[in-house]
Amino acid sequence: MLTFQSIGSGSSGNSYYLQTDQGALLIDAGIAERKFRKLTREYGISLGKVTAILVTHHHIDHIRTLGILNQKDGMPVYMTEETKKGIFLNRYIGKKPRIETVTTIYKGSTIRLLGMEITPFSVPHDSRDNVGFLISHDNVRLCIVTDCGHWTDEIERYVSQATHLVLESNYDPDMLAKGPYPVVLQNRIRNGQGHLSNPQAAEVIARHCDHLKTIWLCHLSEQNNTPQLALAAAKQAAGNALTNIIALDREKPSKQYDLEELTLF
Repeated sequence: MLTFQSIGSGSSGNSYYLQTDQGALLIDAGIAERKFRKLTREYGISLGKVTAILVTHHHIDHIRTLGILNQKDGMPVYMTEETKKGIFLNRYIGKKPRIETVTTIYKGSTIRLLGMEITPFSVPHDSRDNVGFLISHDNVRLCIVTDCGHWTDEIERYVSQATHLVLESNYDPDMLAKGPYPVVLQNRIRNGQGHLSNPQAAEVIARHCDHLKTIWLCHLSEQNNTPQLALAAAKQAAGNALTNIIALDREKPSKQYDLEELTLF
């Protein structure tokens, strides 16, 4: 068994919950503690099963509660050396993980946790470092790509191996251009080191929808996107492919998906 559940996906906080028969892990812990504990309690998500937190990068919406869960709940942390530096050198990040509980991971090197094989890979973003993950369990291969400034051949190789994909679809270009963000912030989002737009995500989906059973669109902007726009672009790109496409909610958990039941292979 491998299940996937989004606890929250957006600039107000990102966290994903993966569970096997051996336990559970989190991908990122960016939701404020009080809200995080309320959501996990209300939706029956067992934090007691979590044996590790994997971190994509050090921006606050991905690590806001990382140090608290590490210190209060005893959850070990896995991240790259540069991400660790970004967290420990940032004086604005209050509670940090205990250094002795942090395991360094390396891009392209597979680690094994709870029956899963997890391989981090490089994803361009305006942080010290950022990784996606390819997570394999039996015949299931879940790929997570978030906070991606532009697509690369390396990401393409990992996505081509996946049966399921969590893919950023952050903004609609027209909404961004006409919205409330100042030009400097607009440029940061679309300059190739920020985020993927709906049309960019759609291009990825068009290439990969034939081998993907499910695509979850993640990290949708509150100001510069809507689930309807993101889904419309994605579904048009998928055409007649038998792919489930789901927009993840920014503020509340998704259902829990059993990926082995959903898998094509």
